[in-house]
Amino acid sequence: MRGKCDECGMENVEVMTIKKDNRGENITLCNQCRPADGAYAY
Repeated sequence: MRGKCDECGMENVEVMTIKKDNRGENITLCNQCRPADGAYAY
């Protein structure tokens, strides 16, 4: 999905909506700001 990153503010980039652990709110992050997870953590 393409959109705006809530962390760095870049627009029209590939983003993913993730759920924050502590408050249960959703945040939209781009590939650079998103934490590494699962098999893609190098």
